[in-house]
Amino acid sequence: MRSRPLLLCLALAVCLLAQQSLFERGVQAFSQGDFRQAENLLRQAAEKEPRSFEIRFLLGATLVQLEKTDEAIRQLQEAHDLDPRHPDALKLLAAQHMTRRNFASAVALLQPALSTPLADEEVYLLLIESLQTLGDTNGSFALSRKAAELFPASPQVNCWMGFQLQFSGRYDEAKTYLNKALRIAPDYPATYYLLADILLKEQSFKEAVPYFRKAIAAKPDDVDARIGLGQALAGLEQLAEALKELRQAAEMAPEEARVHFQLSRLYYRLGDEKRAEEEAELSVKLRPPQPLIVEVPSALRGGP
Repeated sequence: MRSRPLLLCLALAVCLLAQQSLFERGVQAFSQGDFRQAENLLRQAAEKEPRSFEIRFLLGATLVQLEKTDEAIRQLQEAHDLDPRHPDALKLLAAQHMTRRNFASAVALLQPALSTPLADEEVYLLLIESLQTLGDTNGSFALSRKAAELFPASPQVNCWMGFQLQFSGRYDEAKTYLNKALRIAPDYPATYYLLADILLKEQSFKEAVPYFRKAIAAKPDDVDARIGLGQALAGLEQLAEALKELRQAAEMAPEEARVHFQLSRLYYRLGDEKRAEEEAELSVKLRPPQPLIVEVPSALRGGP
């Protein structure tokens, strides 16, 4: 039998819990990582107070954690409509549109913010990526230049400058920005990948390998870096090591057409024509019907 003091404490705890609002209990569940309970509580709270920005925003953030992207977008749009000047609601909503590859919607949200106090570094980075992915390379590059003036100590902005300069073949200029990013933040994975990619394009395979390895060490799930490392090793005639890296990339991203294309080329070099043809067919099958003009490296993406 429970002691009387313990029963009194339990009764008091129940009373205090009952006095908490649904929103407060939702906040508590969210802070504890219990996102399913938070969703349940916050949905009830939203029914009672449909015009509450705080409830809509936290519900949207909860749904992001649960990877319910479409519903998160709806709730975050409600929150943004209720308070268009709230920076976190704007950026989280834009990021969810980017997750759904609705880059035009992200641009429509973010571009008007450039002329407001909301225009911080993150807004610039999200917009730069969205424009680039949509194929507006000129607009993205111009915005990157402006961001480089506003945020010169940002490794992300310097990496974007390096990426866009190397994309237009201006490798030496790109390296200047990337080396600056490396000095600012030696632990930022995108810098290593982008430097390695330039060296790969210059066919400096030996120099590229350690940069690719550092990119992978900093971000082990970076399939782009593993593909690049495989290419660099193949360029050094280290075909067995190259095959190992590309097979690992294929295990990590079996739906990635580029991995199977590189495997096909490598198997031909190894004299295994049957496997080469299988990988080539798989590469064609997995190739997107409308490939992006510019594929932004995964290490550089701020969105998904």
